[in-house]
Amino acid sequence: MQDKRSDRRSLLRAAAVSAGAAAVAAPALGGITPAQAAALASTGAIPWVGPAGSGATYEVNPTLGAQAAINAALGSASMKAVFVAPGQYKLKSPVVLGDKQALIGAGPLVTMLRADTGFSGSALVINPWTEALGTITASRQCVSDIGLDAANLVANGLNFQMNATPDQYGPDPAPWLTRVFVTRTTGDGIYLGGTYAGGQREFKITDCRVENAGGWAYNLQSSDGFVSGCSAQGGDLGGYRIGGGNIKVWGSKVYGTGTSTAAAPGFKIESSRATVVGCEVQDTAGNGFEIRGANCTISGCTADSTGVGTSGTDQNSAGFYIGASAVSVEGGAFQRAKGGAKWIVAGAGMRTALYLASGVDYVSARLVSGPDREAPFVRLITGTVGARSSVSVLG
Repeated sequence: MQDKRSDRRSLLRAAAVSAGAAAVAAPALGGITPAQAAALASTGAIPWVGPAGSGATYEVNPTLGAQAAINAALGSASMKAVFVAPGQYKLKSPVVLGDKQALIGAGPLVTMLRADTGFSGSALVINPWTEALGTITASRQCVSDIGLDAANLVANGLNFQMNATPDQYGPDPAPWLTRVFVTRTTGDGIYLGGTYAGGQREFKITDCRVENAGGWAYNLQSSDGFVSGCSAQGGDLGGYRIGGGNIKVWGSKVYGTGTSTAAAPGFKIESSRATVVGCEVQDTAGNGFEIRGANCTISGCTADSTGVGTSGTDQNSAGFYIGASAVSVEGGAFQRAKGGAKWIVAGAGMRTALYLASGVDYVSARLVSGPDREAPFVRLITGTVGARSSVSVLG
């Protein structure tokens, strides 16, 4: 890594912005756009990272790995940001984001950070707690417009944890993830948690995508978070594991979860007081929405051809599985023609629109299943409706 100060012309050329772009517009909601970041970098307002010979403030030495340049650009001071120019960069260890720091790329498929052989660490991007780098209780990191390819070498694309009371902004650390692409992790694509009560509380995840995770696509063990417009393709353990309390999810999708030997739901909602609105699960080798937390509301959601499908697997072949009391569900559960994750499990698909686990009560469920349901569909409702429940499945 080399700290190289270049003239304005080199910076503008390498950042691919015009001289007129140097007058940066007001920041976009949730952060600055990649074009704004490039313009700021070109003026020297924030450091930027690029390949050798690019004129970047911090040029990448491939022998050291791009994390050396990125971490040097960020340093240890708060209120720091770094812009990583378009290109694919190898990482040999994690990028570390401290207090009020931002990692900004040119786009989730334009700036790619990829694990290199021999990578040392559990995730491509971490906060200081994750790798036991000290007793820092830093918070409010931001990651946007960047791709993270674990190359089947690293457990997580991003792992943020909070293991002590934040020294600022308490009680909510509140990291932001916007337009982040994660692929080929051996474990969870995005993990948020920690031993501090609520973990990374009040997190924001917007317009992100996770593909081909060896664990969960999104494992959210922090509370009071918000997830919108995200997607998950693949995920050996499932799409979204909602473990922290009082999480809100809307407009997000899952498809293709599970393996040939293990069922995996699209959404597994273990949190109490979770709210999931307008989401869809399609063609999974596992339940669509598996609700195991009390006082949850699932509204306007669709389960399309979800389930293992084989005889005796009703518990893992439902559109909606309700395993807790005091739950409200409204939506649709369909087994469409030729639907199901048959490339994962032969005969995969939905056997029952609604599965009620033993003993659940105080359930309000209103589902539509439709009249045309091919095999492996068997029945509308599996289980017993509690005496203090109101359940209706039309089909």
